[in-house]
Amino acid sequence: MWRLAAWYAWTTDLQTYEYLPALPETCLPSGSDTNTGSSSSLSRIKTWLDICTSSHPACSQAGSQPPPLPTRVIAVGQKGSSRCHLVSGKKKHGYYATLSHCWGDSKNRPLTTTEQTLRSRQQGIEDEELPKTFQHAVQVCREIGIEYLWIDSLCIIQEQESQEDWAKEAPRMGLVYGNSMLTLSAAAAANSTQGCFEERLGLVFWPCPVVLSGQACYLSRYPTQEEELHGNPGDLERTLRNSLARRAWVLQEQVLSCRSIIFFEDRLIWRCATLSTNEKYPLGIPHAPNISVDNQRLMHCIINGIASFMPKDLGVDIYTCWYRMLEDFTHRSLTYDEDRLPAIAGIAKRFGVIVNDSYHAGLWRRDMILGLLWHPTSSSPTQTTKSARAPSWSWASLNCGVNYLHLLSAGSDAGRIPFSPLVDILEVSDPTTCENHPFGVTSKASLKLLGVLLTVVEDDHEDSGLALAENATRFAGNIEDYSQDISRWHSDSPAQTALVCLPVCVRHDPYHQGIRGDGELYKASWEKSLKTGVDEFKQFNRLFCLVLQAIEGKQGTYSRVGTCTIGKHKTIEISRMAFGERRSLTIV
Repeated sequence: MWRLAAWYAWTTDLQTYEYLPALPETCLPSGSDTNTGSSSSLSRIKTWLDICTSSHPACSQAGSQPPPLPTRVIAVGQKGSSRCHLVSGKKKHGYYATLSHCWGDSKNRPLTTTEQTLRSRQQGIEDEELPKTFQHAVQVCREIGIEYLWIDSLCIIQEQESQEDWAKEAPRMGLVYGNSMLTLSAAAAANSTQGCFEERLGLVFWPCPVVLSGQACYLSRYPTQEEELHGNPGDLERTLRNSLARRAWVLQEQVLSCRSIIFFEDRLIWRCATLSTNEKYPLGIPHAPNISVDNQRLMHCIINGIASFMPKDLGVDIYTCWYRMLEDFTHRSLTYDEDRLPAIAGIAKRFGVIVNDSYHAGLWRRDMILGLLWHPTSSSPTQTTKSARAPSWSWASLNCGVNYLHLLSAGSDAGRIPFSPLVDILEVSDPTTCENHPFGVTSKASLKLLGVLLTVVEDDHEDSGLALAENATRFAGNIEDYSQDISRWHSDSPAQTALVCLPVCVRHDPYHQGIRGDGELYKASWEKSLKTGVDEFKQFNRLFCLVLQAIEGKQGTYSRVGTCTIGKHKTIEISRMAFGERRSLTIV
């Protein structure tokens, strides 16, 4: 289906776009535009880059001076060159691009720099020695005039027994992508041999100029429902499906990069804080994007302080954006499970500055109550152990996806569901495990809390598999939705294992059974019930708990084994207990 688009400029809340004819002629497609790496495709990239750097205040890098170069970069050479060099970036400034790519399996390992090959890489690398993805990235830089290129496998020394270079460079990854002029994302390639460029017909995507009844017009494809509702150029779902988007390290690259050009199998997509578009809308979609549905761009704006771009009525809750990003991150793959914390450390460092908060094993001190209540997703593989790289109360201790859906707002609403804490955090002990990498590697943090402990047992006869041990009868349904962090059922295990339950908070749910209510009203009713014992809105107040197990030989010390919710008929009783005789406990 086609829609007529007027020849005059499209106007949005962000800016007024120039006439399409004002684009350089080299951008216009022709019958020979049959590849995403064609001369007209590369001209479009350069034009988008020029528009962004010259007329997007939110995207402009601070000052007019080029940024410091990373420790090592690839000098790509001029147009027509057939050789590039690995050079030192120490004490130098310049504009450079970064490559975001899939390493692939061991059979398709990308070209690397090792201690043995470092000297030869500095002497020069012929283009034909580079895998196709690297060749294409070098070609793009030459064509659009970016002097340097950073590729992780070539610019960080690999296969070191001591991992010394990786230990130094990993903490700098946030700066590498944050200072990059442009990130090139090879989204269609599963490994470095497949390249950035793909065959396609460029004319299919470009608005078609026609003359109807003497009036010059453009014909373009009718906007999709996604475009009409959210202002995204029909590529959000496609972005989430590609191979690159399934890599955990890439999320950091996507969020921290100032601007990106994404090479899909049939189109180019441009993304920056101000504009998310493709060749279907070469000068931008004709209405302002709803940034709240694109958490990556929203997080980019948050950590870069680009508040002027976000609508004033967005109602953004910064920590909610963090939790949504965590859900995305933990469902992505890592070649090395030990990278669970390092792969998100760059974002954490920037985020911590913005919220002025301290970071402990992947959780934030000022929002620790909610942060503790993650749970593994139902699609996660069965786990038998937790990793010692992080404390048991951290999502980073598991090698599976986690979510916070039970505590976050529904749909695209970025606000918070009101909740009331039932514990006090007395102390967070977090000894430094790596001086050069405080936001990554490992964490030996522990929590000292003040709260009430309820004895519980695992019970096959209960639907949840868990029951309150004191004053409880079977089939009472006192405990709901028991979610285990790891599989605790083994052939040599006893039928029942004594555990404890720590009430953490009460959620005042404004979305009960699909009906949006007033969470603050439910909260007020719950607070009143602490004195009266009667809650007129008890069905809207739900109690969330941690399930803990005592550590043998360490009095008052526990490890987390899961989460659960208390049945609504017990919320008032347990809430009143939680403010009664409390005790201090430590979770490690």
